[in-house]
Amino acid sequence: MKIGMEYYTPAQVATIRQVSALIALAGFAVFNIRHIPLNKLGYVLLTAALGMFIPAYLFCYAEAGMSSAIAGILNALTPVFTLVLGALFFKQQILRMQLVGLAIGIIGIALLVLVNAKGQLDLNHFGFFVILATICYGLNINIVKTYLSDLNPLHVTTVAVMFAGLVSLLYPLVTGGFHIWPLTPQNKIPLIASITLGVFGTAMAQLLFYQVIKRSSPVFTSSIVFALPVVAVFWGVLDGETIMAWHYVGMAFIAGAIVVIKRAK
Repeated sequence: MKIGMEYYTPAQVATIRQVSALIALAGFAVFNIRHIPLNKLGYVLLTAALGMFIPAYLFCYAEAGMSSAIAGILNALTPVFTLVLGALFFKQQILRMQLVGLAIGIIGIALLVLVNAKGQLDLNHFGFFVILATICYGLNINIVKTYLSDLNPLHVTTVAVMFAGLVSLLYPLVTGGFHIWPLTPQNKIPLIASITLGVFGTAMAQLLFYQVIKRSSPVFTSSIVFALPVVAVFWGVLDGETIMAWHYVGMAFIAGAIVVIKRAK
């Protein structure tokens, strides 16, 4: 996303991402849509919006005003909203050790997000875009586990990606389009980065994620994102972003949270 926005706007990067994922899985989606029962099609549309379309745009707008490392760290709030929304609306059971694990994870996130290099409280308001995206993710995970777990994850994913990509096509139609071709020295790398994000960060990642949802509990599935801050900070360092001691302490808490949630019985 960060590389893509060196040339394109946040909305354009999100659109390229969604359409690239659509192109990657379109052939499968056209074939697989017949396997989605009509009474389940509305839930697939909902998961396309909550799991892909809305978060894609929210994350791009967030990264317009904050580092990719911090955005990745905030994404680890997903298990919190998965647990809360599951208990409120989907009658999901909350285990005591899950609460302990989530509490540990929240402490880690607080250290990573709310404390700056001087040990002072500091919050970037662009982070609320990411928080809203994690709420969408949490709701989506519960919907998939409750209403779509009996379907083949390949069928659900490909059709959902198709729906999200088709809706994203409305953006260039409404705005009059934007420059993609021909390639120039200015847009070549940002375009390749945005397409790569769509193919691997959306299409392939969603295929794997829906497999995990089918085989695991919603809270454990969402707890996988606790590992994202580590990956996000790693790439942030490579890209020249500053990582302080508090970040490493926070990541240690997050690693502990993964272990506790995974072992909850």
